[in-house]
Amino acid sequence: MIAVHAGPAAMAQDYPSRPITIKVAFPAGGPADVSVRAANVILQRNLGQPVVAENVPGATGSISAMAVLKATADGYTLLGTTGSDFVTAPFTIAAAKYQPDSFGLLGVLGISDFVLVSSVAHSFGNIDDLIDYAKKPANKELTLGHWGKGSTAHIVGADFQVRAGTTFLEVPYRGAAPALSDMTGQHLDLTFAPLGGSTLELIQSGKIKAIAVTGEKRNPALPDVPTINESTRIKNFEYSIWSGLFAPPNTPEPVAARLTEALNEWVASPENLTRINLNASRRLEPMSAAQLAAFLRAGEIRRDHSLAQA
Repeated sequence: MIAVHAGPAAMAQDYPSRPITIKVAFPAGGPADVSVRAANVILQRNLGQPVVAENVPGATGSISAMAVLKATADGYTLLGTTGSDFVTAPFTIAAAKYQPDSFGLLGVLGISDFVLVSSVAHSFGNIDDLIDYAKKPANKELTLGHWGKGSTAHIVGADFQVRAGTTFLEVPYRGAAPALSDMTGQHLDLTFAPLGGSTLELIQSGKIKAIAVTGEKRNPALPDVPTINESTRIKNFEYSIWSGLFAPPNTPEPVAARLTEALNEWVASPENLTRINLNASRRLEPMSAAQLAAFLRAGEIRRDHSLAQA
């Protein structure tokens, strides 16, 4: 949890007095990066200081998390990452030597379902077509991209293979954006990608093909794309991904509260609501510090369930 230091009133009054750096745990164009950069305009306006996004990808986001863990806990170095990867990495990546609940969740920047997409070289109409193809020994083995062992995309893909009774050749990337880039070039067959941003744009432009979404219901932005639950073989298959902003352990409570205030302004802003509609994301309400802590704890519970399933 975030500790309270001496002199909180003075610290809150003075903060921020210089630029803030957000270390983004994945490459440019990925869900965390897009969410952070979208919020930056409102954050800068509210805080009155420049907010700089610095991409520090690798090891399922744990390289960036470890860098923020070692930074001075003064509110000037923050972590922008996907929450599911943040809470899972310490259990799957040896280098991720941190406790997720020692960080402070300052705000949730966005949440969206996954969508299973393929290269346009394939003509799978739905999940059942894909499974039928994958189970025929004479067919070429399909490649499945994800952003590292133990990542959310890896867990989703592993669960899918177990339930479908199929095996794909897994290809790790440093983030969702590089995997999608290879898919547009027809160098990768499949990936589970967060729906929204560049993923939605690539689908709508016909550069990649959407097979199914992982939500409970079809997404209004892709009304003709079924859910995985609509297949005849797989049921109760639902996964989502959220991006958040975190402060390192022992960040003074007044500083954390100031940042949460700024993030809540972004969450409720017309700019964010427009972005949600364009990106096929889900709407979130502003949250208090207590609500954010509960949200993070719920994410850890979902992590344990997902790891057990995979």
